[in-house]
Amino acid sequence: MTFLKPSRQFGFTIVELMVAMTIGLLIGLVVFAAYSSSIGAQRAQTDISRLEESARFGFDLLSRSIRRAGFRDTTSAYPLNFVGHRAQEFCSSDPTGAEIRATNNATTVDLGGGATETVLNSSDTITVRYFGQDNPAHTAADGVVLDCLGNAVRRGGGKADGSPIEDTIYVAADPANNNEPTLFCKTDSPAAGVNNNLALIPGVESMQLLYAEDTDGDTVANRYVPSNKVTSWDDVRGVLVSFVLRTPTQTGSDRSSKTFNHFGANYDATGNQDSAGGEFTSPTATDGRVRLQFSNYISLRNFSVCK
Repeated sequence: MTFLKPSRQFGFTIVELMVAMTIGLLIGLVVFAAYSSSIGAQRAQTDISRLEESARFGFDLLSRSIRRAGFRDTTSAYPLNFVGHRAQEFCSSDPTGAEIRATNNATTVDLGGGATETVLNSSDTITVRYFGQDNPAHTAADGVVLDCLGNAVRRGGGKADGSPIEDTIYVAADPANNNEPTLFCKTDSPAAGVNNNLALIPGVESMQLLYAEDTDGDTVANRYVPSNKVTSWDDVRGVLVSFVLRTPTQTGSDRSSKTFNHFGANYDATGNQDSAGGEFTSPTATDGRVRLQFSNYISLRNFSVCK
């Protein structure tokens, strides 16, 4: 009878096991680092995309509002209980007044009815004034002219005195969103009801405006000035808008403070008494927010014929 000898079993030594675990751990760390970097880059790119989207939304809001400024329906006579037999011009003189009212480097903004709001970072404010438009029967708004919150405005504004609608756009902290700097719009349109002052675009830290003024009467703007330097609002032909926006999350790798020139390095902020508007410096705290500056020019459609 033949007896088989049992084979010897060989395993890992403790040294081999430790080496294998170390190699596996290193591979895992490399994979985790690559994954974390990819996630961070994706979040940063998403935040940049959101900033660009917010800037587009902001310019769209300002464009629609500024292009409404000075609108009045001249196709037929206004009802007598509104503004008399004709559509009134928007001129700096009474009774209607200028189509735009603005404040340069504001600290507060007048929201009407004795209410005020604190403006952030010496941002500018702008109030546009316009009438609405009725249906042919003068029984309701025709839905063409909307206030800044999307409500249809009647020809006389829906107000008992027939005065123009006023939409005010400004930057303030939003208490409903951790006091995030936000672009607000307040309208006195009766169609808006009690919800007439809404936070629209979060992340807007600074808004600065320059007005294109025609000073020689040839209908072409020949200078850009802040509101405190406008000679005649009747001669304003457009508005240059600049925003500084920040991301909602801390995705920035550069934590240093930055200074943004709203209107370029050659802008004469001192001569225009606009030192706060010429530049915006981000907070020195290392908050990790990414900030970008955007600008756009908006033409007025309904500038007055007052001379």
